[in-house]
Amino acid sequence: MPSTNVAYAAALDIQHYIVPMRMSSITLEDAATAAAGNGALLSAWLDASTALSGIGRVDARGTGSSFVLEVGSTTKTISNAVLQDGTVTLTLTAAAGVTVGSTITVSGLTGAFVSLNTTAAVVTGVTTSSPFTVSFAKTGTNIASGSATGTVAVGTPYALDGTGLPIQLSNVTGMPFATNTNTESVITHDQVTRGSAITISLSDTTTGAMKGMTVHKGIDHKILEVLRQFGTAEQLACKYLRVGPGGTTEKRICYAQISSKQEEGDAGALVKFGATLTALGTVYTIFDNNA
Repeated sequence: MPSTNVAYAAALDIQHYIVPMRMSSITLEDAATAAAGNGALLSAWLDASTALSGIGRVDARGTGSSFVLEVGSTTKTISNAVLQDGTVTLTLTAAAGVTVGSTITVSGLTGAFVSLNTTAAVVTGVTTSSPFTVSFAKTGTNIASGSATGTVAVGTPYALDGTGLPIQLSNVTGMPFATNTNTESVITHDQVTRGSAITISLSDTTTGAMKGMTVHKGIDHKILEVLRQFGTAEQLACKYLRVGPGGTTEKRICYAQISSKQEEGDAGALVKFGATLTALGTVYTIFDNNA
């Protein structure tokens, strides 16, 4: 099978995107249409102008069907803090912009309030008019209300049904897919009842390895790590997209799981990474040098 030439990909601005999703959201019709049209469904959900990219926080919480990803990079300034009877209430200088059930990251608190810093607090209360506050549960000794300095980072729930915004992967140099000669079809479809099923063959898989360099702790870097860490247990997958090269209408898509991810050292704010995707069924991207 043809594979991407690294220099070709870099010179012609081939863009790569990934959309995290639950495996249960992948239907036969999605897969069949994508396979037949080399990404015919792409226009319905790829909007490169609003794709998430760059620095941002990604929080994973819950398990199974309650598993939620939250992404964002907006920060709010804390002016006051208190821990009273198992509830932390932070007063902010502006509206938090979150709802009950959202996840926030609290950082920068010092002194008596240092124990209130947390990376994944679930919001239990919020006020939308001054004084702006946000609350979450925390076990501990009461801490009297007082002036405080710190920040609250807020995110928004990321849809895991395949409709969420795509994350653009930075500086990916190639994504050649390869398969052994005995790969079995893992898509079944009954034309009479319209019943369908997609399964993964553990012994015969189609895989692709990508290499890239991204900003350390950027959204792309974090999403890959979440999908690698939680993918099997939570039955997570992704839509992987290749768009390009620049100035063309070429688009390719596959449904896949992140089966591994390896960091390869860093240089300043950048980190090299490698990741392997295992394609689901017979739908996979084909890269060649003749776009």
